[in-house]
Amino acid sequence: MNRRNLPRRRVKAAPPAGPAELDAIERLRFESLLTDRITGLKVHPLADFHNERIATLGVVYLQLGRFSGVESLYGWELYDRVLRLTTDSLRADLDTSPLKSRLLSLQFNGADGFYLLFDLPARANGGKNGARLEDETRRFRDGTVKRLRQSLGRTAVDLMSVHATCIKVPDDPRVRPSRHILRGLQEAARLLGARETQEKQELLSEFRAVMTGRKLRAVFQPVMDIRRKSVMGYEALIRGPLGSELETPDVLFAAARETGLELELENLCLETIFAHLPPAVKAAKLFVNASSRFLAHSVFLDDRNLANIKRAHAQVVMEISEKEGIWDYPTFREVLARLRSSGLQIAIDDAGSGYSGLESILQMRPEYIKVANSIVHSLHRETIKREIITALASLGRQIESNIVAEGIEHPDELRSLLKLGVNYGQGYLLGRPSPRVSH
Repeated sequence: MNRRNLPRRRVKAAPPAGPAELDAIERLRFESLLTDRITGLKVHPLADFHNERIATLGVVYLQLGRFSGVESLYGWELYDRVLRLTTDSLRADLDTSPLKSRLLSLQFNGADGFYLLFDLPARANGGKNGARLEDETRRFRDGTVKRLRQSLGRTAVDLMSVHATCIKVPDDPRVRPSRHILRGLQEAARLLGARETQEKQELLSEFRAVMTGRKLRAVFQPVMDIRRKSVMGYEALIRGPLGSELETPDVLFAAARETGLELELENLCLETIFAHLPPAVKAAKLFVNASSRFLAHSVFLDDRNLANIKRAHAQVVMEISEKEGIWDYPTFREVLARLRSSGLQIAIDDAGSGYSGLESILQMRPEYIKVANSIVHSLHRETIKREIITALASLGRQIESNIVAEGIEHPDELRSLLKLGVNYGQGYLLGRPSPRVSH
């Protein structure tokens, strides 16, 4: 189910009420039910309006997410950051907008969309104001994309696929003002939804062509022993056709979910990775991403398949992503035992991110615990992140698991990790993914 159909219920806590304050507090509580806790914006389309008529209503609608929603792809922590950044971006661009004085309301739809409502002048300058509304819509959208990319990176934002549209809705005296506003909001959402659906179908068609033509590429990022400053292994990463929207793995797998081809894509990824392993990669450990669902599939667990993997590379570490969740740990531990008996090791990906919790680590006892980028980022400035890594390192020692810090991009992050006793890491500071690898 699409997240945008499920309003997020972030209700602010109202203060305790005395008898004399009851009416005022009830109003406050009602207002809080209309307010999104993360963005601070109203989530009811008529919350800022009464019965006033608007000669020409200008509606700008900005929508995040093209597939199953930002939150389901990246988790609630990143989703909340996206909402805050988008709100801040829209407010910043509104401050310098020629339409600022015409703003009626900035609202959040409770899922992945934002509305900006303007009271535009009547017909005298209708054409001019219509063009200005279109210009400002592009500026709001471009500003949001720019700020999100600066904070989150290009890949995450491209997957979100930020879209925006605008319409003008002339007043109709036969319709109540509230109905007039609702019509404008509904029409803007309909127009953007139609455009998004068309683009989505085109992308899914391109994805099917990628699968049929086996047009994937493998790149390899070094996993470093950060104390010895030497390569311990490589993580194999998948890319789609160079320069296409499907180049990034997040978009590839989002398209696979939409078409029901997740397992087929994972299988093609493994075939692509093992088809041409550089000599330097064969001489070190090889980390390969896979879902728990794929690892438990009978085709992957087939003795011939496991033997082929062992022949292709003697030191494979299966890196498990838990975005879909593991519901039956006893059964999955049997799968892990089968993999280990075949010479494979296990890593848990994104530890500390919300997907890979302590229960998963204790249940699976992986040989490697990979700390999520979001925890490593700016850990030298955030005590809580250092405490999380310290706790993971302590747990790792108790169950004989090695800690690998992902997403190291700044020397201060590296220095902090060394102080915390972390021995292994990867990230752009240490080496970028590349199809060509040398010692």
